[in-house]
Amino acid sequence: MGRLFDAMAGLLCLRETVNYEGQAAIELEGIADQLSNRAYRFEIEGSEISVAGVVRKAVEDLLAGVPAPEISSRFHAGVAELIAKVAIQIREERHLNRVLLSGGVFQNMLVLSRVCQLLRESEFEVFTHNRVPTNDGGISLGQAAVANARLRSGRLS
Repeated sequence: MGRLFDAMAGLLCLRETVNYEGQAAIELEGIADQLSNRAYRFEIEGSEISVAGVVRKAVEDLLAGVPAPEISSRFHAGVAELIAKVAIQIREERHLNRVLLSGGVFQNMLVLSRVCQLLRESEFEVFTHNRVPTNDGGISLGQAAVANARLRSGRLS
């Protein structure tokens, strides 16, 4: 997901080079129009998510003179709606109603707040990071905890 944010930042010419991981995504979030309520729509077919339509629409908007803050906002809203839509699909398939939001994309407060809102409106129980980082460090800790639990239960040797 991070590379998609980098690509969108590149499309909007926010940065030629990055000095640290996530820099372009942070700058993309920083310019987003907070008052916009429109979203780009990602296409989902089976287990595949297509970004081509979103990129195409962003390019069309850019060429039509839509300001970069509006394009950034539409992109962020689209990502949030995609995550919520996937959660709903998984709930329908597996009858799960709890969602744990983890990973670097959830350092982005626009995405995090919108996803939480959409999931709660869909009556999910939503969990977010609290004591550990939401990025790779937190994911690694979670993976270690699962591996430890499996090892202790004899399901991993």
